[in-house]
Amino acid sequence: MRVNLCTAVAAFLLLGTALACRRQDERDTSSPTGEGAATQESAAGKDRGAGGRASPGGRGFTMAGPGPRPKDNSFCLVCHEGLAEELITKVHVEKDVLCVDCHGPSTFHMEDEMLMTEPDIIFGRAEVAAFCRNCHGPHKNPTKVEEFREAMYGRDRANGRVVNFHSICTDCHGTHNIAGRKPGPAVGADEEKGRPWISLFNGKDLTGFKPAGDAKWTVQGGAIVGTQGDDNAPGDLLTEASYKDFLLTVTYRAEWPCNSGVWFRYQSAQQAYQADVLEWPDPVCYSGTLYCTGKMFLAMNTNKDLVDREAWNTISVRAQGDHIQVWLNGHQVADVHDDTSDTGRIGFQVHPGEQFGPMKIVVRELLIKEL
Repeated sequence: MRVNLCTAVAAFLLLGTALACRRQDERDTSSPTGEGAATQESAAGKDRGAGGRASPGGRGFTMAGPGPRPKDNSFCLVCHEGLAEELITKVHVEKDVLCVDCHGPSTFHMEDEMLMTEPDIIFGRAEVAAFCRNCHGPHKNPTKVEEFREAMYGRDRANGRVVNFHSICTDCHGTHNIAGRKPGPAVGADEEKGRPWISLFNGKDLTGFKPAGDAKWTVQGGAIVGTQGDDNAPGDLLTEASYKDFLLTVTYRAEWPCNSGVWFRYQSAQQAYQADVLEWPDPVCYSGTLYCTGKMFLAMNTNKDLVDREAWNTISVRAQGDHIQVWLNGHQVADVHDDTSDTGRIGFQVHPGEQFGPMKIVVRELLIKEL
């Protein structure tokens, strides 16, 4: 494992600064449920001094550090383009709070093409709420917070977290969590070790894919976009190659109403599996449901809280022999044995029907590891 001494020293110094500022802020901040809570009129960054750091006594906390501050997040979005449309990122950008203001300049991280160097500052779960309070202070509506906790208690949020009385800011205000560029279920079988993840989508065009039917498939902003064709025509987009045993992970978002899914082991319209992207009325089930042609649903996701209708989701599939498993946003939603198909192509579907006219399936990442 490569260790970059400069990165380690920078991270240590910046983290020390963050913790010092955080402790001072906590001394100056009353309880979230106390009366007279500050409303925080200024957004983070309003009181910035030179180099982007907060002015003495100011509330605009930032980790940007000395030197010229970037004008936007464009450097970060080269790799993390999906965060541009994430609500928590967009709101902060509107207030002139950028990635560097929380994560530091992260120069070595941006220059590391091997993806081994982490940002200068990252936050563990126990650190998030305290850090947010540097700018936001106590919640403006503590009564509404408690009402929300009671209504949602024990339910899974779309970002995979469960609401409880210890929930933190990001449990409700975003999915802002980069777990790695190779998401998927944690599995440790010997046959999986040492095998590389391969991207089936090059981010530029549909090389390696072949459309079927009359749906429209394009590449926009580094993502595959599928919509209905003329007169609500359906269609599929399938890989030219076939795959037998594998781990598969797909990062996607949908525009609703939507009826789509991830095909795998697709041999024909009569012999294939699909990890669905839909909301089905009878029986009631949601995205992540495992469909098999000729057999309908083999396993159903009945927990709508696992689905983020507004942002990116991740479907992961493990297929080995007749054993098929599916995860949605880190939650297992299918674990079955079935022998309908043992090999085939991988792809996506656009369903017909006027009721799905506005639908759009957008795929930004498609990774596979053969077993």
